[in-house]
Amino acid sequence: MSAHSAHAEAHGHAPGAPVLVTHHHVSTVAILTKVFLTLVILTIITVGVSQVDFGSANMVIAMLVAAVKAALVMTFFMHLRYDTAINNIFILSSFAFLALLFVFTLTDFSTRKAVNPIHAKRAPIAEPDTHYLWKTPRTKEHKHE
Repeated sequence: MSAHSAHAEAHGHAPGAPVLVTHHHVSTVAILTKVFLTLVILTIITVGVSQVDFGSANMVIAMLVAAVKAALVMTFFMHLRYDTAINNIFILSSFAFLALLFVFTLTDFSTRKAVNPIHAKRAPIAEPDTHYLWKTPRTKEHKHE
């Protein structure tokens, strides 16, 4: 038996061994082009929204557009649409926990002013102090005459 035959048998490629076939989906150029153009349009929307002042909604809009773009990239370019269900569950659950992290952090950040009064108002701007401009009495050695 040759070294190649022993290697093939060790990895389940021997004659009569079950053939493990995996299916790799190849996306068509038309689908990838549509997804690419959608991503470009969403990028233009993101830039346009950043130029207009929607107040506190700017961050929400930008995050929603970014989430849609991330979903498109994961679905089509990472081929999650054609992947097994367990992989989709793991990836989606990791993003769900990331979203929870953001929600808890933003909730904490937005409620700090209500809880701690020191953060509720800005410190007043003090008038310029001139006490540091006073001069010490000079002795005769320091006088310039």
